[in-house]
Amino acid sequence: MAMRKKNKIKEEGDQRLIALIEKLQNQLALQKDLDQTTLDMSDDNIIVSKILRAKYSFLYNEARYRHTRFSGITNAITQ
Repeated sequence: MAMRKKNKIKEEGDQRLIALIEKLQNQLALQKDLDQTTLDMSDDNIIVSKILRAKYSFLYNEARYRHTRFSGITNAITQ
């Protein structure tokens, strides 16, 4: 019984992790498009971009560490 609850909690955490990673992937794609069209990047834009990449990298590594599995159609756990 305790094992089922533990697995359910892990699955819920994995789903939240995947959702966050997908959200960050979308934000990174938008940021990349903006970076390519911007002639003069401000310091704030550069910082925001680096923070976004660091968050993505951290969550990606966490998902790999947790051996997160996702059966949906996504490329969230690929880099």
